Amino acid sequence: MKAKLLASLWAAVIGGFLLVVLIMSGIKPTFTQTIMVDPKGTEHELDAPGFLESKGAGTYTLKSQMTVSSWAGNSLRIIPDDELKKLVVNDQNVSLSSIPRGQLKDYREGFVIDLADFLESGSNSIELTYYDRGGLMGVVVTAELEVWHHALIALCILVALLAIFKMVALKYHVSTLFQVLFLIGLVLRVYYFAITPPQERTHDLGDHIGYVEYLSEHWLPPPVEKAVGGAYFHPPLYYYTGAVVYKISQIFEPENKVILRRVQQVLALFYSLGFLFFGLLILQELARRYDESRSSQGGYTGKLAPVLSLFGICGLLFAVWPVSIIHSVRIGNDPLLYCLFAASLYYIVRWYRGEKNRDLYIGAIVGALAILAKANGEILIAVIGVIGLYKMIRSQQWLHYVKLAIGPCLIMFVATGITVAPGLILKLEGKRDKLYIDDIDGLSKANLVGNTASNYFWFDAKVFITKPYTDPYDDSMGRQYFWNYLGKTGLFGEFKYKSLQSTNAAVVCSFFAVAMFIFALGGLYHSRKQDFKLCAVIFLSGFFLWAGVTYMRMTFPANIDFRYIVPILITFCGLYMMSIVSYERVGAHRLANIGKFMAVAFSLSSVIFVLGI
Repeated sequence: MKAKLLASLWAAVIGGFLLVVLIMSGIKPTFTQTIMVDPKGTEHELDAPGFLESKGAGTYTLKSQMTVSSWAGNSLRIIPDDELKKLVVNDQNVSLSSIPRGQLKDYREGFVIDLADFLESGSNSIELTYYDRGGLMGVVVTAELEVWHHALIALCILVALLAIFKMVALKYHVSTLFQVLFLIGLVLRVYYFAITPPQERTHDLGDHIGYVEYLSEHWLPPPVEKAVGGAYFHPPLYYYTGAVVYKISQIFEPENKVILRRVQQVLALFYSLGFLFFGLLILQELARRYDESRSSQGGYTGKLAPVLSLFGICGLLFAVWPVSIIHSVRIGNDPLLYCLFAASLYYIVRWYRGEKNRDLYIGAIVGALAILAKANGEILIAVIGVIGLYKMIRSQQWLHYVKLAIGPCLIMFVATGITVAPGLILKLEGKRDKLYIDDIDGLSKANLVGNTASNYFWFDAKVFITKPYTDPYDDSMGRQYFWNYLGKTGLFGEFKYKSLQSTNAAVVCSFFAVAMFIFALGGLYHSRKQDFKLCAVIFLSGFFLWAGVTYMRMTFPANIDFRYIVPILITFCGLYMMSIVSYERVGAHRLANIGKFMAVAFSLSSVIFVLGI
């Protein structure tokens, strides 16, 4: 029975992604009789429009017979190199006056033009005139996805990802509630993917894609000298995975940068679901441990919330937290870091609870991979180190733990060496000021903020709640205060959203975020020593993440985005769970129920916010 189920799930995975390939292939126009006329008037036969080496600076004309699939719409994406001057379809001039000149010269994304008034069924003649200055040149012509294409592709990806999740769920024996929570998070992320193009709400997109493209061509790590700019100072793991996916997607779309970047978003989506999965596993484990403590510890009195509702409330909070969804399809190494960080943390939790060396080694190996994704993963070394030291002191098995530490230390220190080597070499050569943080002298003065005690000890609640978003350049939106900026970017990132629905929902989310934080602090006051033992791993992780970003802010007084510490959401949701239990334990059931209500209200507001984008 299990073998048949696995076979069906694999069929769904393969079928889902195969359908995406078929849809993409089915809408592509086909070209025959393609001729390029160079500036000297010489004709060159080509297989299809595309990029090629320049024959010399000047004006070129490309002529071809184009057949547009019945699956495709009436819009084409044209990507010129260097600049499109004229477009003729079926002997009719197509006006380019509505296209900004910058897009007529955009060799990465080009522009989209509706040709409904010019295209005919069957074969169409197309003539493109463009100017080239040298180097690579040409024009890429491809069909633009319509709304229903996006919806169908998103549905296929959703089916494939659901099948993958089901296979993983069978391996980890997760509960039905877990599957429901994951499904909610998955659907929201796939929806967000469907409505978010690669260039929307991103950070350093060109740098990340540039690194991926470099590795897809060379495969060897870039020279150390490249680590002074772009994304090349980052460790290479994410970029190698991106390069593999990039190379595979080039088989189907060799020159359409928009589609190639869209596929990179699918990779980011996959990683973000890993973060969701392991984060929920940690919270489920914590809820179960509270249940065990309740049944075995005489100190727990009063009526506690059932474990399923406890995990359901805090798990939902984690699954639909808005910034986690916003970063879920962002191209870059952050989604992989979040995934590996949460996975390593999960196995550290398991090792902390038990004594299985296997969990420690898995946690160390995955943690090493997190370090190779981004230097922020080095925080896991501190977490494992403190937990190992605690276990050693508690058991007094000094020699056993010293021997046990050798393997994980070697694994994680090798990964750290690979990560810091380029920056260290450049620093020793005097070509880089710091290992991790850029030289502040090259930063725009507009980015700088105050670096006094008041910037860290004051929180402007009115601005935080009434201003739906923040801005790295606008003091009136709270950017001068560390907690305002970190908190607001911890909800919605550094971005703004035009929809009135999202804006109103953002204000509601902000209100409940402040209320939940106060609620959690109160729960912390009522907590017991046993609570800190139960939550030790995620509390240590949260502390080191917070300490790291605070140190960055103090040594580099510019706005530090929450995206650097997104895994701290696991800590907050665990703290919130502990707070509900603490209030229940002391008999404050009404207050505990208010906390549950706030978490549910925040979660619903978050869903409304995402659906309104």
